[in-house]
Formats: sequence, structure tokens, C-alpha cells
Amino acid sequence: MNKYYLCEFHEQNGEFEYTHHHVYSDKFFKKLGIKDSGKDHFKILNHFFGNLDENNNDGYENYWTNERLVCFNGIEEIKENEIKTLRKVNIYND
Repeated sequence: MNKYYLCEFHEQNGEFEYTHHHVYSDKFFKKLGIKDSGKDHFKILNHFFGNLDENNNDGYENYWTNERLVCFNGIEEIKENEIKTLRKVNIYND
């Protein structure tokens, strides 16, 4: 049985700030080369936003891309039956 994780991302674009959510399965994490979803935050963040440079950060875990500052806010394991509900509010999974 697959495990599923709800990830939260933050984006700051000028004076505007956004929160994004996405569901990943442990199977998809393996495809991305993520061995520990609790520690490989950069790989997850890079998959969501794309084209991040690990050296282009603010000294913490915030990364610059296309004049936006993005960061990984957290991860929580969810049950498979919760995915239908999340899709209804436009949170999708891979």
C-alpha cells in the first residue's frame, strides 16, 4: 500500500505571498530520488517550482527563482481516502 504526503510550499513574489499544497506518494518520491521525505526538502521544493539552484538561497532554506523567494513549509502523511477530498479543493497528486 502506498503512503501519501501532503506538502506545503510558500512563495513570495514582490509584495504578494502565496501558499501552495501538493500531494506526493512514496512511490513518486522514489522516482525523484528522495530517500527521506523528512530531510530531502530541497528535492521536493525543486520538483514543485523547478530550476532551483541549491546555492541560490538566503542562508536558510529559502531559495530564489525568477525573482521569487520560495520555501518548503512542511509535510504530513495523509490517508489514501483523503485524496478525493483534496482534489475537490484543487490539491492534486502525482
